[in-house]
Order: sequence, then C-alpha cells, then structure tokens
Amino acid sequence: MLKRTTIILLIFTLLLISNVHASDNNSLEYPMTITDSSGSIITIEKEPERIVSLMPSITEILFAVGAEDKMVGGTEDDHYPPEARNLTKVGRYTTINYETVAQLEPDLVLLDEANGEDTIKRLEELNVQTIIVNPKTIDEIMQSILLVGTVTNNKENAQYIVDDMQQIVNSVKEGSIGVPDEERPRVLYIVWDEPMYAAGADTYPNDLIEMAGGKNIIEASGWPTIDLETVVNADPQIIICSGMGGLSYQIMNNTKNNEAFETVDAIKNDRVYPIKDPNIIELSGPRIVQGLEELHIYMGADWEQMDYSILADPTRTHGDAEEERTEQENENTTPQTPGFGALFAISMMILGYIGKKRY
Repeated sequence: MLKRTTIILLIFTLLLISNVHASDNNSLEYPMTITDSSGSIITIEKEPERIVSLMPSITEILFAVGAEDKMVGGTEDDHYPPEARNLTKVGRYTTINYETVAQLEPDLVLLDEANGEDTIKRLEELNVQTIIVNPKTIDEIMQSILLVGTVTNNKENAQYIVDDMQQIVNSVKEGSIGVPDEERPRVLYIVWDEPMYAAGADTYPNDLIEMAGGKNIIEASGWPTIDLETVVNADPQIIICSGMGGLSYQIMNNTKNNEAFETVDAIKNDRVYPIKDPNIIELSGPRIVQGLEELHIYMGADWEQMDYSILADPTRTHGDAEEERTEQENENTTPQTPGFGALFAISMMILGYIGKKRY
C-alpha cells in the first residue's frame, strides 16, 4: 500500500512540474529588446504599467490586446472603443500637451511618425521611453499588433487577433488569385469631392482594393487631387465614397448627381457606395480587415447577396480572448503543453501497471 501511494505521489509531482513549466513558457521576461517601426532597437526594462497613446490607431490596438488597464492617457481623437473616451486627454495627435503627458508620469509612450519629429524630440527631453508604431501595409499592421502585445505582456492575445485577421485576409484574397488585371473591376476611392481627393498608391484603401479583387484607377501615390476628366477617361466601374463624420453619404449623392459623370460605368450601373465608418479602412488598427470585408462585397458581381458578418471579429477584447481560450480548454481534456503529453502517457502506463498488480 505504501509503495502504491509513493508512486501516485510521484505521478502528481511530475504533472505539477509540467504545469509550472508550461506557465513559465507562457510568460514574458523583462528586460526585453525590440525593434520598433523606425528601426530603433529599444530595451524595455520592466513591464509597462503607465502607458500613453498618441494615436487613435495605437489606442485601438492597446484595447484590443488587453492592455487598457495599463493606459493612463490618450488623445482627443480616440473614439474607439467607446471606453477610450474616458482616458485622460493629452491633446490632439497633432498638438500634444507635453505638460499633461509629464503629469501622467508614463513609463511608456506609443506614437506614430504622424505625430511629428517635434513630438519625438520633446518626449526625449522629458526622458520618457517611446516606441514608434508606424505600419504602412496590412502586414505591418499585424506586426505592430504583435509588437504592442509583446511589450505589454499580452502576446498571446495579440497572436489570436493577428491569426483572425490573417484568416480573413486569406479568405478574401483566395477569390481573386489568378484573376488577370483586365478582369478586375476598376475602382475609384474618393474622400472629398470639391475638389476631388482620391486614395492612390501607398495607402491602405489601395491595398484593400487590390486584396478584394479590384484595381485602383489612381496610380499616383498618397491622396492626390484629381480632375473630372481623369475620372471620366478612367471610367471606374465602382466608386467608393468615404468621408469622416458621416460625410460619406453626402459625397456619394454629390457624385451620383454630377452630370459630368453620366457616362461613367459606376454611375450607369448604380455602383457608387458609401463607407459608413471610414476608420475601418483608413486607420491602421485591427478593424481594417472589416474594411477589407466591406470592399470585398462591393467588388463582387453578387454584392447584393453577400454577407460578411459571419467572419471572425478581429477586435475582440482581452476578456473575449480569455473566454474563448477557456472554451477551447474545456473542449480539449488533454492540455497541449510541451512535455505534458509524454508525462501524461507515462503516468497512465504506471497506473495501468498498478491496476494489473492490484487485481
């Protein structure tokens, strides 16, 4: 009896060691060294506890990965998620109040190159540690999410978000693989109509249009102004209207009623669409794949019947991710941790041997 008890205790000890080992593997160690979007190599001495975000897109990422409890400040431009409105405001992203930033005593400030070189210099003068998050492509947005997740000790949550985003990207891109340029719908993405400004190369809308199977008629980089003749000659088959503050619908109506466009294919076929929330296309956060889904609908010939609401939500919060992991663990009775499977199998063999000896 004593021998049997000793063996059972040994088994539980092995399993306990395995669980502790797995827990250690899931935690991050500080100091850690990372490379930010500017190429700077930065050492984070300890886990950040007081974070200030200077861009709405970065704020969205922080909330999405589950670091909102570490945030002490944001900008007046932070509107999503709604809880971001409750953050202490440090000014607009282009006009930072450095005195307020200093009063918050942050141990980390996350910013974008769009904040300006002066902002970077002023923060250096305040001796505040900074990380630049400045993605230029969809892939770089996902890399930024992983970076923020790692720095804030939310790497696993960040990985879940990126995996969901990648799944949506792959699903959308799959439908346009191998489609020649001449068969892709010609697309114009405008953000204002008097004068007309459009999304060109090196913009998120351009990337999303191509991923969704379309072809942007604007070849110039950035957000150039374009004249009516250019639009008529390019003859877009689809026109996307995007305007902050609900102006998408106004731009759409103005475009539809512009007599100069009466010969344009998109006007004749009633394929002029408003973007309800331009931030899902023009902001470098996790919601950008929702914008990809929306554009994918408009690219398709069967756009009226398509439904993209069933795809995964990449903006789930830390709590959502935790709940999902709990459900997955409940479904899988054998934890998938390094070395656990072998120890579990050995333990069962020992118990089986004891059972045979016993009976």
